[in-house]
Amino acid sequence: MLPEVYAVAYHELYHLIKGADPTAKVAIGGVIQATPARLWYLSKVWDTYKSWYGTDMPVDVWNVHNFIFKERCDDYGADVPPGYPYCYGTIYNDNDHDNLDIFKAQIRAFRQWMKDRGQQNKPLIVSEYGIVYYHIDRLNDWNTVKTFMLATFDYFMNEKDCSLGYPADECRLVQRWAWYSLDDSRGIYNDYSYLFNQTTLQITPLGEAYADYARNHLDTR
Repeated sequence: MLPEVYAVAYHELYHLIKGADPTAKVAIGGVIQATPARLWYLSKVWDTYKSWYGTDMPVDVWNVHNFIFKERCDDYGADVPPGYPYCYGTIYNDNDHDNLDIFKAQIRAFRQWMKDRGQQNKPLIVSEYGIVYYHIDRLNDWNTVKTFMLATFDYFMNEKDCSLGYPADECRLVQRWAWYSLDDSRGIYNDYSYLFNQTTLQITPLGEAYADYARNHLDTR
């Protein structure tokens, strides 16, 4: 959807939802990763909304995905966003699919984008992320995926920065997150990244690690 079209659709749906339930919390559709190309798209949405409606885009909760995909037209990965004037964006090396430094930098980039538009005092949800690539041999391993997953959990739980983060949450950068996937065991993505097998209904080694982390840590917040 072109950013100009998205601005109109968001305006209509936001007011439809709020009209039905004024207490509802409305979020944007999450861009796939906080790269310059995706932030360009989101900036076009933001600027178009303000130009047409004379006010900032009303967003209760911000959300973003945080994959690490290459951005090239008509290729696997993330392609480029609609309306983007180039046929490539950030070309990450496939082997960086689980690069924690890139992962953290994208979160900070999105929080900076929020701050620049007066949105720092809003929660941020990472609504989807994980290990999807299966053509990188070293990623086809429960322990490798587990190491990445648990490191991201630690980052979300502990990373604080009062120059960017959410003041109501002790300046944490991220307030909620969702690992991909719960049970996408169809064989079209990485076979070591789901928590339950949807055919056997059995928990996986990654699911066990997820459960252990929740038992040991998530009650601390």
